[in-house]
Amino acid sequence: MDQSTIREYIDREQIREAFNRYAFGVDSSDPEAVLAVFDDPCTLITQQPGKAARRYEGRAAVERFFNKGLNNDMKLLRHRITDHLIRIEGDRADTRLYWDEIREQNGQLILGGGIYFDRLRRVGDGWKFTQRHAMSTYWITLIDQINEQALATRILLAPRPKNVRV
Repeated sequence: MDQSTIREYIDREQIREAFNRYAFGVDSSDPEAVLAVFDDPCTLITQQPGKAARRYEGRAAVERFFNKGLNNDMKLLRHRITDHLIRIEGDRADTRLYWDEIREQNGQLILGGGIYFDRLRRVGDGWKFTQRHAMSTYWITLIDQINEQALATRILLAPRPKNVRV
């Protein structure tokens, strides 16, 4: 196997590692872990079905988004990311992957998901997001109101883990 093929395999694995660090950081409500995989400068784009995309331009705007969004009373959030498509051109990469999540928010249990469209840049010995576009494609309310009866009979919600680092 030649060196360029080996380099591509290593790059792909490092990019997948960035995806996973992002997901674990969000799921454990750890903005520092999430922001560690974003480059400076960077852009975050969020988009919900039927709504215009919202852009957060620059590192400070992305930091504000995650610091506000991840420091909340959400009891459960778990991501699953699949079907990674990765195209690498030198020190840049474009990717696309599916995500699914389950979350408890505002008294509801929600199943949602969508597609991440990413641009990354090689930084040192790893990769960081220069742009992440999180396009939601579905939200399904599984339980409309989480109350004592629902917690006793239908669901178990554990506190979100904190500072899950490897």
